[in-house]
Amino acid sequence: MRLLRIIALTAAVPVLAQTQPEDQIVATHHQVSIGGKILAYTARAGRLPIRDNDTGEVRGNMFFVAYTLDRASAPGARPLTFLWNGGPGSNAGLVHLLGFGPKRVTRDAALVDNQDTWLAFSDLVFVDPIGTGYSRPAKAEYAGDFYQNRGDAESVAEFIRVYRTHFDAFDAPLFLLGESYGVTRCALVADALERRHTRLAGVTMLSGGFPLLQLPPAQRNAFGLPTLTAAAYYNRKLAPDLQSGGLRAAVGAAETYAKGEYAAALAKPEALNDNQRDAVIRQLAALTGLPASRVDRARLIVPMEEFSVELLADRGLMVGHYDSRLTGPRDPAPQYDPTTDPSLKDILDGASVIRYLRDELGYRSDLFYQGPFGGGYPPPASPRGDWMSVRWNFSAAPSPVDAFQSAMKSDPKLRTMVVSGYYDLVSSYFAVEQAAAQLSADLARRVTVKTYPGGHAIYTDDQVRRQLREDGEKFYAAGNRP
Repeated sequence: MRLLRIIALTAAVPVLAQTQPEDQIVATHHQVSIGGKILAYTARAGRLPIRDNDTGEVRGNMFFVAYTLDRASAPGARPLTFLWNGGPGSNAGLVHLLGFGPKRVTRDAALVDNQDTWLAFSDLVFVDPIGTGYSRPAKAEYAGDFYQNRGDAESVAEFIRVYRTHFDAFDAPLFLLGESYGVTRCALVADALERRHTRLAGVTMLSGGFPLLQLPPAQRNAFGLPTLTAAAYYNRKLAPDLQSGGLRAAVGAAETYAKGEYAAALAKPEALNDNQRDAVIRQLAALTGLPASRVDRARLIVPMEEFSVELLADRGLMVGHYDSRLTGPRDPAPQYDPTTDPSLKDILDGASVIRYLRDELGYRSDLFYQGPFGGGYPPPASPRGDWMSVRWNFSAAPSPVDAFQSAMKSDPKLRTMVVSGYYDLVSSYFAVEQAAAQLSADLARRVTVKTYPGGHAIYTDDQVRRQLREDGEKFYAAGNRP
């Protein structure tokens, strides 16, 4: 991606001769034109301390970028949304500068007004959890407190408390938005906030599953099939009768088979005779575009990792795990390497993020703006593509399903919108839809499920981003409360 220096578009951006102290919060004033309407807003960038409550000792410093619509443009309390990406180990750059912030970085690294920013109906705070972006533990020995599911969530919940206190944002209706692992973080943070008697108005969960109901293994495997069919359809690998009817017709056939005969077969595979097993294999081959020989005969499934490298093997290509519309050179290595995944390449230019923070927002730091693949000093002792995976403690992780169920049950007004993409192989849209269909009536009425023709970072599609903004505005309007 060609790197272009981002030109500051603000009315008043401070010109700093040197890097300011890391704990300084910088405020600048801007405006954005959305559909011909000018919105004036204040941006703040900086770090807030996460302290041990018993001693007051700083354990970490969490970086954020906040956008607040100027009150002359928006009198009264507006919704306040805290947003983050996933990983774990991803900074907020993608949701910030490709999805929901007032400015977007285009594929040619230009900075433009984001016509679909959620600033139109909510103030926004983009959060880099400890270990990402410019957020760091205060001492090396504190890293383990943050690099695990519970500690990560509790520190983000504490950041929200500190932010609301620091900027007197107690009256604003409170929302969360997370993507991928950020959905797990949303579930755990929601539970932590509710336990602290901090009421949420709503939670938006992107491309990270459905943390309200755990499907049995047979259903999870069966309901992943339509996502493979969508990939095969887009890459023109289905038979003519399935290929000619359009995406919805193709995935509809897979949905019908998945929740009917296929789910039944996977529930009791030992009861199948050879003819029945052969019939399942033929149907899977037809709905995935793979040769029947590539279907696991013993388990009667098509593993996503194998599907990724086999669907276009005849062309020497693989499809991306996070967006099956994106292809790259085939990597047949037995262990998945995210650095070779075509759906993770060149999504957002890191230099553009840094230039935006420095030139547009006036926040200057020489720290490494950290993401999931590392690159800072010193390198991890056991390097691999996914940097955070060598540092994150996954043992004894709390259940996001239990946590979010607890949050929803403790607050009968809490609502959630769950968003998925047809072309996201790592998060099955149909599993989300079917799990939602199995909820109790009390929970079901507070859950909105949306599926769009996109991938994991669903907001990178212009039309999808626009529809998501429209659906998000409706969701906020229905659940807006202090």
